[in-house]
Amino acid sequence: MKTKIIALFCACFMLLTIVDMLIPRSEAKIFDNVIRLHILAEDNSETAQNIKLTVRDAILDECGDIFSESGDIVSASETVEENIPRIEEIANRVLSEQGVDYRANVQWGLETYPTRIYENFYLPSGEYRSLRVNLGTANGNNWWCVLFPPLCTNAASDKEFKSAGISEKDTSVFKNRKYIFRFKLLELFGD
Repeated sequence: MKTKIIALFCACFMLLTIVDMLIPRSEAKIFDNVIRLHILAEDNSETAQNIKLTVRDAILDECGDIFSESGDIVSASETVEENIPRIEEIANRVLSEQGVDYRANVQWGLETYPTRIYENFYLPSGEYRSLRVNLGTANGNNWWCVLFPPLCTNAASDKEFKSAGISEKDTSVFKNRKYIFRFKLLELFGD
């Protein structure tokens, strides 16, 4: 009897694993076609948080449009790499204008983000290309948005998603919050 229970459990586990592998993962396309902007404040003081937002505004005002010109993730990534010195210069200029004694450091790479719910869409948790702006020790609360496709403003439309190589069907990952059924046992063993 014990052997039959173990065999049944193993068969169910294998069946669930196979079913899980067959489920389409639109999120993978999202991770590969999005660049996120992440700004971390010096600390959680009101002054540092306000400075973080001032830095954000300056970066988006002076560099926000350059990403709308990028037609795909490759050219958008090249745009980020080319503009790292400019973005760091903007951030440091704002810090100097604010009279603080710390500097900004800009990093480009992969970063893990939690699920983020925006006004009209959401992004699943996962590893994204990320332009990270560290202000001073970067021990404070952060702010983030999507640089590419350019979603840091409310002007985002299906056109920006399509230009990023994300199909209309796959934009549902951004726009629709659906329940995702998971099995606790599978989560324990990883995805």
